[in-house]
Amino acid sequence: KIDIGITPYPQSQSGSAFHHSFDTMRFLLLSILATTTTNVVAFAPFVDHDTPRLSTALHASTTSNAEKTIQLGIFGGGTVGGGIVEILEKKRNYLQRLTGTCLQVKSICVRDADKERDFGIPEGCDITTNYDHILQNDDIDIVVEVMGGVDEAKDIVYRALEAGKNVVTANKALIAKHLPDIEAILEKVNANRDIPVEFRYEAAVCGGIPVIRSMQSDFVGDEISKISGIINGCTNFMLTSMDKGGKTYDEALAEAAELGYAEADPTLDVGGFDARSKLRILMRLAYGVEVDEEKISCRGITDLTKLDFEYAKMMGGTIKLLGVSQKVGEDRVAAFVSPCYVTGDDSLASVNGATNAVEVLSSNLQSSTYIGQGAGRFPTANSCVNDIIALAKGDQTPLPFNPDSEKLFVDDYDSVFYVRLCYRDALGITRQCGEICEKHGVSIHSILQNPVTKRDDAAFVIITEKVPLTSVEAVAADLAKLDWCKETPFVMPVLNENWVETMND
Repeated sequence: KIDIGITPYPQSQSGSAFHHSFDTMRFLLLSILATTTTNVVAFAPFVDHDTPRLSTALHASTTSNAEKTIQLGIFGGGTVGGGIVEILEKKRNYLQRLTGTCLQVKSICVRDADKERDFGIPEGCDITTNYDHILQNDDIDIVVEVMGGVDEAKDIVYRALEAGKNVVTANKALIAKHLPDIEAILEKVNANRDIPVEFRYEAAVCGGIPVIRSMQSDFVGDEISKISGIINGCTNFMLTSMDKGGKTYDEALAEAAELGYAEADPTLDVGGFDARSKLRILMRLAYGVEVDEEKISCRGITDLTKLDFEYAKMMGGTIKLLGVSQKVGEDRVAAFVSPCYVTGDDSLASVNGATNAVEVLSSNLQSSTYIGQGAGRFPTANSCVNDIIALAKGDQTPLPFNPDSEKLFVDDYDSVFYVRLCYRDALGITRQCGEICEKHGVSIHSILQNPVTKRDDAAFVIITEKVPLTSVEAVAADLAKLDWCKETPFVMPVLNENWVETMND
């Protein structure tokens, strides 16, 4: 370290010429300093009696040609974990140039270390079954959790954050259930840090679609009024098969399982619970509202039949399993997961197969739709890698779930509803339907019925005007008690209340 001080000469008669020559000297000196690795701790500028005193400090940091290495520990060596390793290895040189760092997969923690992997193990990487091998290794900078499940994953994520390690995860179930705890740990850990510990989770919602990052950055000056999303690929594949292929529910499920879209136990998908976890996360990002996901109305696709798709076609649209949240007034937010009738001209109606899509309505951008692959090895791994690269570049998101708000969740919402009733022959069916609807303040828009080909499959559909969900549920409960009603009526929202105008168009 060298201290450099400049003592000015007294003012001469050729003051202006002296100033000029001194400025030239100072410029040359600064130019020299800019190209050296010498630490300059002080610089005393020229001072005379006719100019104000100026105090300046220059600090130059030592530069180094040594490239920084960021070490990763990955929990999970399955489909997604393997995809992450493959992308990092394939793009190694490009990512090194992009971030100015060397990204090294140091350890991969798996349940069975002897199991053969479908990806190459990077040089210098070890396979372990011991969580502490990663969590207690001070050299590991980023922990990537793609092992699935909730309980063990929670322990890993919590301990990693508390140890000051950045975390990347694809675990929507963990986040949906424990978001407040994760937020509290981050607040505590980052209380006295200049550079915050980061929690990244782009892959947790809609796999390869960058909807999380968009919610964190693209709508900060906007006001979101509604989110409607096809956020489960398995069910969208099944509903497409039922709609386009005329398959029954069981046939569509068998096809989805054969192609790998459905798990051995498909309950989380077909019951709507997977979509509900994702919707809960999107609600926090969009509105700042905190809600227990168990309180969000959730209906899966298990009760849908081919008949429902026939009526949907009669109305000019189709049926999609949607996660929907919307503002109700200024300070309340409603939400649900349910099959919905979608008009033929809606952007979500043409999203088929295992594809995901999220439509966001807002004040400034009006309508924004995100479409892409919501699951799979490389779509999910791609989002994880994007989070890793953001961390390597030094991007900061100190509030990963966006600021909270005073908005309240309400478990009721208004909509037009589709009500399908299976019946036995009897007198007065239409009259009784009208009386029960009147009792609960539900106005009937229309009644639809295809020709009855089989007595056992006789059914008709009531389309209501826009009414509260609780009122329609009360109607369905009362109708189910009548002798001619063979089963509890099937109820689903109509996404667009102007569906009739669309059908006529």
